[in-house]
Order: sequence, then structure tokens, then C-alpha cells
Amino acid sequence: MKQFRKWAGVILRHKDEILFCKRSPDKSLGGVWSIPSGKIENGENPGQAAIREFHEETDIELDTNLQFVGFLDKFSREGLKKGHMFVFYHKSKEKLEPDLESAKDGFEHTECKYFSLDKLPSEEENQELIELVKKVCE
Repeated sequence: MKQFRKWAGVILRHKDEILFCKRSPDKSLGGVWSIPSGKIENGENPGQAAIREFHEETDIELDTNLQFVGFLDKFSREGLKKGHMFVFYHKSKEKLEPDLESAKDGFEHTECKYFSLDKLPSEEENQELIELVKKVCE
């Protein structure tokens, strides 16, 4: 039986835009727009993991001023629950641009871009995330 896993991710907001990254085709949820996130390592708390993973995937360093906003269940494409993600929120005064080529794990995404709150990417696999983004950013 597979281990129940825990992830952490960050909703990054600048004005009325949210940063999303498109998952690489060979990664879990390939081709789906999502927030930068990753596995919580041994000895890390969810906030530390969220900041580390965000930096590793985007080359953007966030300060520790994150707000915990909820959990998302994570499912395989077959619909099996495999874990949950701790979701944090960070509002930035400046528009922070990812650099996937410089990021340690930038290869996990094919592109990143900001979406306005009224035009968030909506795919079946990210509906729960989109609902949380809307709730948090109202």
C-alpha cells in the first residue's frame, strides 16, 4: 500500500492576479495549471516546505509571512486519494516573475504566468484549488 503523502503549496497574489505554473507532461498532473507545491520533507513543518518548494520550482524567495488557508485532498488520475496539501497564501506588492531555467526544479513546469481572478485556469483536476483561490481572494 502506498504511503499517504503530504504536500505544501503557495497561492501567490499580486494585485488581482494569481501565479499558476503548468505541470510538465511527465510529472504528476501533467499539463494542469496549479500552484507551485511539493512534498514535505522529514523534519520540515508545512510552512517551511511551502517556502522551500516555491523557491525550488520558481527561483523566487518568499519571506516567512505566509498565511495558512486550508487543505486540499490530492488524488491520482484514477481517483484514489493519495494525500493532502497544506495551502498557504502570500500577497506580494511587486510582481515576482519565476525563472524556470534558474530554478533547481524548474523542469517540473513548462511555463508560469499570472491569471486574473476572473480568468483563472479551470480544469477538472484543479477545481478544488480554484474554489480555494476564489474564497481566499474575495
